Amino acid sequence: MLVYLYNVFSGGSRQSLSVEAVDRLFSNESHSPLLRRRRARVILSRVRFLSLLCVITFPVGFLLDFATFDVEGYVTLGITRALMAVLFLSLFFGISGGETLRDAYRALGIFFAILLTFQTMYQPLLDITDIFAITSLAAAGYLLFPFLIVGCIAIFPLTVKEAVLTLILFFVIQMFILILMPENADPHQRLGILLTLMVTGLLCVFAAISQLLYISLLIDQASIDSLTQCYSRNSGEEIIDVQFKISKRQNMPFSLVFIDLDNFKAINDRYGHEAGDRALANAAASIRRNARGSDVIVRWGGEEFVILLPNTDAEGALKSIRRLRNIGLGARPDGKLMTASFGIVDRQNANVGDWSALVDIADNQMYEAKSRGGNDISIYSPPDEEETELKLDDLAAAE
Repeated sequence: MLVYLYNVFSGGSRQSLSVEAVDRLFSNESHSPLLRRRRARVILSRVRFLSLLCVITFPVGFLLDFATFDVEGYVTLGITRALMAVLFLSLFFGISGGETLRDAYRALGIFFAILLTFQTMYQPLLDITDIFAITSLAAAGYLLFPFLIVGCIAIFPLTVKEAVLTLILFFVIQMFILILMPENADPHQRLGILLTLMVTGLLCVFAAISQLLYISLLIDQASIDSLTQCYSRNSGEEIIDVQFKISKRQNMPFSLVFIDLDNFKAINDRYGHEAGDRALANAAASIRRNARGSDVIVRWGGEEFVILLPNTDAEGALKSIRRLRNIGLGARPDGKLMTASFGIVDRQNANVGDWSALVDIADNQMYEAKSRGGNDISIYSPPDEEETELKLDDLAAAE
Protein backbone atom coordinates (compact mmCIF):
# COMPACT_ATOMS: atom_id res chain seq x y z
CA MET A 1 0.00 0.00 0.00
CA LEU A 2 2.82 2.41 0.90
CA VAL A 3 4.57 1.55 -2.37
CA TYR A 4 1.41 2.37 -4.31
CA LEU A 5 0.86 5.67 -2.51
CA TYR A 6 4.50 6.62 -2.97
CA ASN A 7 4.27 5.93 -6.70
CA VAL A 8 1.10 8.03 -6.88
CA PHE A 9 2.86 10.99 -5.28
CA SER A 10 6.13 10.57 -7.20
CA GLY A 11 4.63 9.77 -10.60
CA GLY A 12 5.73 6.12 -10.52
CA SER A 13 9.44 6.71 -9.96
CA ARG A 14 10.34 3.53 -8.08
CA GLN A 15 14.04 4.24 -8.39
CA SER A 16 13.73 6.69 -5.52
CA LEU A 17 11.69 4.35 -3.30
CA SER A 18 13.26 3.54 0.06
CA VAL A 19 12.24 3.41 3.71
CA GLU A 20 13.85 6.80 4.26
CA ALA A 21 12.08 8.27 1.22
CA VAL A 22 8.69 7.11 2.52
CA ASP A 23 9.48 8.37 6.03
CA ARG A 24 10.20 11.81 4.62
CA LEU A 25 6.57 12.07 3.52
CA PHE A 26 5.21 11.45 7.01
CA SER A 27 7.57 13.35 9.28
CA ASN A 28 10.44 15.82 9.08
CA GLU A 29 12.52 13.83 11.58
CA SER A 30 14.29 11.98 8.75
CA HIS A 31 14.81 15.13 6.66
CA SER A 32 18.36 16.12 5.92
CA PRO A 33 19.56 19.56 7.07
CA LEU A 34 19.60 20.61 3.41
CA LEU A 35 15.96 19.60 2.87
CA ARG A 36 14.93 21.31 6.10
CA ARG A 37 16.59 24.55 5.06
CA ARG A 38 15.23 24.52 1.50
CA ARG A 39 11.72 23.68 2.67
CA ALA A 40 11.82 26.41 5.30
CA ARG A 41 12.90 28.93 2.68
CA VAL A 42 10.09 27.87 0.32
CA ILE A 43 7.45 28.14 3.05
CA LEU A 44 8.71 31.51 4.26
CA SER A 45 8.96 32.98 0.76
CA ARG A 46 5.42 31.87 -0.08
CA VAL A 47 4.02 33.19 3.19
CA ARG A 48 5.65 36.54 2.42
CA PHE A 49 4.18 36.55 -1.10
CA LEU A 50 0.67 35.71 0.11
CA SER A 51 0.95 38.27 2.91
CA LEU A 52 1.88 40.97 0.43
CA LEU A 53 -1.00 39.87 -1.79
CA CYS A 54 -3.39 40.17 1.17
CA VAL A 55 -2.06 43.63 2.01
CA ILE A 56 -3.07 44.71 -1.49
CA THR A 57 -6.39 42.86 -1.88
CA PHE A 58 -7.93 43.32 1.58
CA PRO A 59 -8.40 47.12 1.22
CA VAL A 60 -9.90 46.61 -2.25
CA GLY A 61 -12.80 44.78 -0.62
CA PHE A 62 -13.97 48.08 0.89
CA LEU A 63 -15.72 48.91 -2.38
CA LEU A 64 -17.74 45.67 -2.42
CA ASP A 65 -18.64 46.05 1.26
CA PHE A 66 -19.94 49.58 0.63
CA ALA A 67 -22.40 48.31 -1.98
CA THR A 68 -23.63 45.42 0.18
CA PHE A 69 -23.77 46.26 3.90
CA ASP A 70 -25.33 49.01 5.94
CA VAL A 71 -23.24 51.79 7.45
CA GLU A 72 -22.60 49.97 10.74
CA GLY A 73 -21.58 46.73 8.99
CA TYR A 74 -19.47 48.61 6.48
CA VAL A 75 -17.58 50.49 9.19
CA THR A 76 -17.02 47.30 11.20
CA LEU A 77 -15.71 45.42 8.17
CA GLY A 78 -13.61 48.40 7.13
CA ILE A 79 -11.86 48.53 10.50
CA THR A 80 -11.41 44.76 10.42
CA ARG A 81 -9.94 44.81 6.92
CA ALA A 82 -7.56 47.62 7.84
CA LEU A 83 -6.41 45.72 10.92
CA MET A 84 -5.87 42.54 8.91
CA ALA A 85 -3.86 44.44 6.28
CA VAL A 86 -1.61 45.88 9.00
CA LEU A 87 -1.10 42.39 10.48
CA PHE A 88 -0.20 40.97 7.08
CA LEU A 89 2.20 43.84 6.46
CA SER A 90 3.84 43.17 9.83
CA LEU A 91 4.11 39.48 8.96
CA PHE A 92 5.68 40.33 5.59
CA PHE A 93 8.49 42.32 7.20
CA GLY A 94 8.72 40.23 10.37
CA ILE A 95 9.79 36.97 8.70
CA SER A 96 12.29 38.43 6.24
CA GLY A 97 15.29 37.10 8.19
CA GLY A 98 13.99 33.60 8.96
CA GLU A 99 15.50 30.44 7.47
CA THR A 100 14.71 27.61 9.90
CA LEU A 101 11.69 25.31 10.08
CA ARG A 102 10.79 26.86 13.42
CA ASP A 103 10.57 30.24 11.68
CA ALA A 104 8.50 28.66 8.90
CA TYR A 105 6.05 27.03 11.33
CA ARG A 106 5.63 30.30 13.21
CA ALA A 107 5.00 32.24 10.00
CA LEU A 108 2.56 29.63 8.73
CA GLY A 109 0.63 29.63 12.00
CA ILE A 110 0.37 33.42 12.08
CA PHE A 111 -0.73 33.54 8.44
CA PHE A 112 -3.61 31.09 8.91
CA ALA A 113 -4.52 32.66 12.26
CA ILE A 114 -5.02 36.07 10.61
CA LEU A 115 -7.21 34.61 7.87
CA LEU A 116 -9.36 32.61 10.29
CA THR A 117 -9.67 35.60 12.62
CA PHE A 118 -11.01 37.67 9.75
CA GLN A 119 -13.54 34.96 8.90
CA THR A 120 -14.65 34.73 12.53
CA MET A 121 -15.20 38.50 12.71
CA TYR A 122 -17.21 38.87 9.50
CA GLN A 123 -19.35 35.71 9.85
CA PRO A 124 -21.96 37.20 12.25
CA LEU A 125 -22.47 40.16 9.87
CA LEU A 126 -23.51 38.06 6.87
CA ASP A 127 -26.91 36.93 8.20
CA ILE A 128 -27.28 34.34 5.42
CA THR A 129 -30.06 31.80 5.96
CA ASP A 130 -30.14 30.35 2.45
CA ILE A 131 -26.97 30.29 0.37
CA PHE A 132 -28.98 29.72 -2.82
CA ALA A 133 -30.69 33.07 -2.31
CA ILE A 134 -27.44 35.05 -2.35
CA THR A 135 -27.45 37.81 -4.96
CA SER A 136 -24.68 40.02 -3.63
CA LEU A 137 -21.17 39.58 -5.02
CA ALA A 138 -19.62 40.52 -1.69
CA ALA A 139 -21.73 37.99 0.25
CA ALA A 140 -20.82 35.27 -2.22
CA GLY A 141 -17.16 36.16 -1.84
CA TYR A 142 -17.37 35.96 1.95
CA LEU A 143 -19.07 32.57 1.68
CA LEU A 144 -16.26 31.26 -0.53
CA PHE A 145 -13.54 32.75 1.69
CA PRO A 146 -13.01 29.56 3.81
CA PHE A 147 -12.36 27.64 0.57
CA LEU A 148 -9.60 30.13 -0.22
CA ILE A 149 -8.13 29.57 3.24
CA VAL A 150 -8.05 25.78 2.95
CA GLY A 151 -6.74 26.15 -0.61
CA CYS A 152 -3.64 27.87 0.80
CA ILE A 153 -2.56 24.52 2.28
CA ALA A 154 -1.80 23.30 -1.24
CA ILE A 155 0.72 26.11 -1.73
CA PHE A 156 3.16 24.83 0.91
CA PRO A 157 5.37 21.69 0.89
CA LEU A 158 4.15 19.87 4.02
CA THR A 159 4.57 16.40 5.47
CA VAL A 160 1.55 14.18 6.08
CA LYS A 161 1.74 14.96 9.79
CA GLU A 162 1.94 18.72 9.24
CA ALA A 163 -0.77 18.85 6.57
CA VAL A 164 -3.25 16.68 8.48
CA LEU A 165 -2.69 18.62 11.71
CA THR A 166 -3.27 21.90 9.85
CA LEU A 167 -6.44 20.50 8.30
CA ILE A 168 -7.77 19.25 11.65
CA LEU A 169 -7.21 22.63 13.30
CA PHE A 170 -8.89 24.30 10.33
CA PHE A 171 -12.02 22.13 10.65
CA VAL A 172 -12.25 22.62 14.40
CA ILE A 173 -12.36 26.37 13.83
CA GLN A 174 -14.79 26.00 10.90
CA MET A 175 -17.22 24.01 13.06
CA PHE A 176 -17.07 26.83 15.61
CA ILE A 177 -17.64 29.44 12.89
CA LEU A 178 -20.64 27.56 11.51
CA ILE A 179 -22.25 27.97 14.91
CA LEU A 180 -22.10 31.74 14.30
CA MET A 181 -24.47 31.38 11.33
CA PRO A 182 -28.11 32.41 11.93
CA GLU A 183 -30.13 29.89 13.93
CA ASN A 184 -32.71 29.60 11.15
CA ALA A 185 -30.05 28.72 8.54
CA ASP A 186 -30.61 25.41 6.76
CA PRO A 187 -28.65 22.70 8.69
CA HIS A 188 -28.29 20.66 5.51
CA GLN A 189 -26.52 23.58 3.87
CA ARG A 190 -24.19 23.85 6.88
CA LEU A 191 -23.36 20.16 6.58
CA GLY A 192 -22.88 20.54 2.84
CA ILE A 193 -20.43 23.40 3.34
CA LEU A 194 -18.47 21.36 5.89
CA LEU A 195 -18.32 18.25 3.66
CA THR A 196 -17.28 20.30 0.64
CA LEU A 197 -14.56 21.94 2.71
CA MET A 198 -13.40 18.51 3.84
CA VAL A 199 -13.06 17.21 0.28
CA THR A 200 -11.30 20.41 -0.79
CA GLY A 201 -8.98 20.14 2.21
CA LEU A 202 -8.04 16.53 1.41
CA LEU A 203 -7.17 17.49 -2.15
CA CYS A 204 -5.04 20.35 -0.85
CA VAL A 205 -3.27 17.97 1.55
CA PHE A 206 -2.49 15.72 -1.40
CA ALA A 207 -1.02 18.69 -3.28
CA ALA A 208 1.05 19.80 -0.26
CA ILE A 209 2.55 16.33 0.23
CA SER A 210 3.27 16.04 -3.50
CA GLN A 211 5.17 19.33 -3.34
CA LEU A 212 7.29 18.00 -0.49
CA LEU A 213 8.09 14.82 -2.39
CA TYR A 214 9.14 16.61 -5.56
CA ILE A 215 11.30 19.05 -3.60
CA SER A 216 13.04 16.17 -1.81
CA LEU A 217 13.58 14.27 -5.09
CA LEU A 218 15.00 17.37 -6.79
CA ILE A 219 17.33 18.01 -3.85
CA ASP A 220 18.50 14.38 -3.96
CA GLN A 221 19.19 14.58 -7.67
CA ALA A 222 21.04 17.88 -7.36
CA SER A 223 22.96 17.17 -4.16
CA ILE A 224 23.84 13.45 -4.19
CA ASP A 225 27.02 12.23 -5.86
CA SER A 226 25.96 9.38 -8.17
CA LEU A 227 29.11 7.28 -7.66
CA THR A 228 29.39 7.33 -3.87
CA GLN A 229 25.75 8.16 -2.92
CA CYS A 230 27.16 10.83 -0.59
CA TYR A 231 26.40 14.52 -0.70
CA SER A 232 28.27 16.52 -3.31
CA ARG A 233 30.61 19.29 -2.19
CA ASN A 234 28.27 22.17 -3.09
CA SER A 235 25.38 20.76 -1.07
CA GLY A 236 27.77 19.59 1.65
CA GLU A 237 29.05 23.13 2.17
CA GLU A 238 25.50 24.35 2.69
CA ILE A 239 24.80 21.58 5.20
CA ILE A 240 28.01 22.33 7.11
CA ASP A 241 27.01 25.99 7.23
CA VAL A 242 23.60 25.06 8.69
CA GLN A 243 25.02 22.63 11.26
CA PHE A 244 27.78 25.03 12.27
CA LYS A 245 25.29 27.85 12.93
CA ILE A 246 22.99 25.54 14.91
CA SER A 247 25.89 24.26 16.99
CA LYS A 248 27.14 27.77 17.66
CA ARG A 249 23.70 29.17 18.51
CA GLN A 250 22.86 26.30 20.89
CA ASN A 251 26.43 25.93 22.16
CA MET A 252 26.36 22.22 21.34
CA PRO A 253 29.32 20.07 20.27
CA PHE A 254 29.79 19.51 16.57
CA SER A 255 32.63 17.45 15.15
CA LEU A 256 33.99 17.23 11.64
CA VAL A 257 36.16 14.44 10.21
CA PHE A 258 38.26 14.85 7.07
CA ILE A 259 39.10 11.57 5.32
CA ASP A 260 41.60 10.94 2.53
CA LEU A 261 42.07 7.43 1.10
CA ASP A 262 45.75 6.44 1.15
CA ASN A 263 47.63 5.92 -2.14
CA PHE A 264 44.44 6.05 -4.16
CA LYS A 265 46.08 7.57 -7.23
CA ALA A 266 48.10 4.37 -7.62
CA ILE A 267 44.87 2.43 -8.18
CA ASN A 268 43.83 4.62 -11.10
CA ASP A 269 47.33 4.59 -12.57
CA ARG A 270 47.78 0.83 -12.38
CA TYR A 271 44.28 -0.64 -12.73
CA GLY A 272 42.34 2.11 -14.52
CA HIS A 273 39.60 4.49 -13.52
CA GLU A 274 36.84 1.86 -13.50
CA ALA A 275 38.67 -0.11 -10.84
CA GLY A 276 39.29 3.13 -8.98
CA ASP A 277 35.59 3.99 -9.12
CA ARG A 278 34.65 0.57 -7.69
CA ALA A 279 37.15 0.92 -4.86
CA LEU A 280 35.90 4.45 -4.14
CA ALA A 281 32.26 3.32 -4.14
CA ASN A 282 33.07 0.43 -1.76
CA ALA A 283 34.90 2.78 0.61
CA ALA A 284 31.97 5.21 0.56
CA ALA A 285 29.53 2.35 1.26
CA SER A 286 31.57 1.38 4.34
CA ILE A 287 31.57 4.97 5.58
CA ARG A 288 27.79 5.20 5.11
CA ARG A 289 27.19 1.89 6.91
CA ASN A 290 29.15 3.12 9.91
CA ALA A 291 27.38 6.50 10.09
CA ARG A 292 24.49 7.29 12.39
CA GLY A 293 21.21 8.63 11.07
CA SER A 294 22.13 12.19 12.04
CA ASP A 295 25.61 12.06 10.47
CA VAL A 296 26.18 13.68 7.09
CA ILE A 297 28.74 12.33 4.63
CA VAL A 298 30.11 14.56 1.88
CA ARG A 299 32.34 13.63 -1.02
CA TRP A 300 34.67 16.59 -0.82
CA GLY A 301 36.58 15.82 -3.99
CA GLY A 302 38.32 12.87 -5.62
CA GLU A 303 39.07 10.37 -2.85
CA GLU A 304 38.38 12.86 -0.03
CA PHE A 305 35.34 12.71 2.27
CA VAL A 306 34.04 14.89 5.08
CA ILE A 307 31.81 13.53 7.85
CA LEU A 308 29.65 15.88 9.92
CA LEU A 309 28.74 14.59 13.38
CA PRO A 310 26.16 16.85 15.08
CA ASN A 311 25.95 16.80 18.89
CA THR A 312 29.23 14.89 19.01
CA ASP A 313 32.51 15.94 20.61
CA ALA A 314 36.00 14.88 19.48
CA GLU A 315 35.94 11.81 21.71
CA GLY A 316 32.66 10.63 20.19
CA ALA A 317 34.01 11.27 16.69
CA LEU A 318 37.10 9.21 17.53
CA LYS A 319 34.91 6.28 18.62
CA SER A 320 33.02 6.51 15.34
CA ILE A 321 36.25 6.46 13.30
CA ARG A 322 37.54 3.51 15.32
CA ARG A 323 34.36 1.61 14.43
CA LEU A 324 34.87 2.54 10.79
CA ARG A 325 38.43 1.19 10.83
CA ASN A 326 37.18 -2.05 12.39
CA ILE A 327 34.58 -2.38 9.64
CA GLY A 328 37.20 -1.58 7.01
CA LEU A 329 37.05 0.51 3.87
CA GLY A 330 36.98 -2.40 1.45
CA ALA A 331 39.78 -3.92 -0.59
CA ARG A 332 42.05 -2.50 -3.23
CA PRO A 333 42.19 -4.23 -6.65
CA ASP A 334 45.32 -6.12 -5.55
CA GLY A 335 43.47 -7.61 -2.56
CA LYS A 336 45.09 -5.41 0.09
CA LEU A 337 42.89 -3.52 2.52
CA MET A 338 42.05 0.08 1.75
CA THR A 339 43.32 2.51 4.37
CA ALA A 340 42.80 6.22 4.98
CA SER A 341 44.13 9.18 6.93
CA PHE A 342 41.70 10.92 9.29
CA GLY A 343 41.64 14.45 10.70
CA ILE A 344 39.18 15.21 13.53
CA VAL A 345 38.15 18.57 14.96
CA ASP A 346 35.45 19.64 17.43
CA ARG A 347 33.95 23.11 16.91
CA GLN A 348 34.09 23.94 20.61
CA ASN A 349 37.78 23.09 20.82
CA ALA A 350 38.62 24.91 17.59
CA ASN A 351 36.70 28.07 18.61
CA VAL A 352 36.53 29.42 15.04
CA GLY A 353 34.10 31.94 13.59
CA ASP A 354 32.98 30.15 10.43
CA TRP A 355 32.64 26.64 9.05
CA SER A 356 35.34 26.98 6.39
CA ALA A 357 37.97 27.52 9.11
CA LEU A 358 36.75 24.34 10.79
CA VAL A 359 37.17 22.37 7.55
CA ASP A 360 40.66 23.80 7.11
CA ILE A 361 41.67 22.61 10.57
CA ALA A 362 40.33 19.10 9.92
CA ASP A 363 42.14 19.10 6.56
CA ASN A 364 45.41 20.07 8.25
CA GLN A 365 44.94 17.32 10.83
CA MET A 366 44.38 14.83 8.01
CA TYR A 367 47.67 15.89 6.38
CA GLU A 368 49.34 15.54 9.77
CA ALA A 369 48.16 11.92 9.90
CA LYS A 370 49.22 11.33 6.30
CA SER A 371 52.69 12.75 6.96
CA ARG A 372 53.21 9.92 9.43
CA GLY A 373 52.73 7.36 6.68
CA GLY A 374 48.92 7.33 6.48
CA ASN A 375 46.49 4.84 8.03
CA ASP A 376 46.42 7.11 11.09
CA ILE A 377 44.24 9.56 13.02
CA SER A 378 45.05 13.08 14.17
CA ILE A 379 42.80 15.04 16.54
CA TYR A 380 42.97 18.79 16.89
CA SER A 381 43.65 20.15 20.37
CA PRO A 382 43.69 23.83 21.39
CA PRO A 383 47.16 25.42 21.36
CA ASP A 384 47.27 25.56 25.15
CA GLU A 385 46.80 21.80 25.45
CA GLU A 386 48.99 18.95 24.45
CA GLU A 387 47.96 17.76 20.97
CA THR A 388 46.42 14.31 20.93
CA GLU A 389 47.72 12.12 18.14
CA LEU A 390 46.64 8.50 18.13
CA LYS A 391 48.26 6.03 15.80
CA LEU A 392 46.96 2.63 14.87
CA ASP A 393 49.18 0.86 17.40
CA ASP A 394 48.01 3.21 20.15
CA LEU A 395 44.38 2.54 19.31
CA ALA A 396 44.92 -1.21 19.44
CA ALA A 397 46.60 -0.88 22.81
CA ALA A 398 43.80 1.35 24.13
CA GLU A 399 41.22 -1.26 23.14
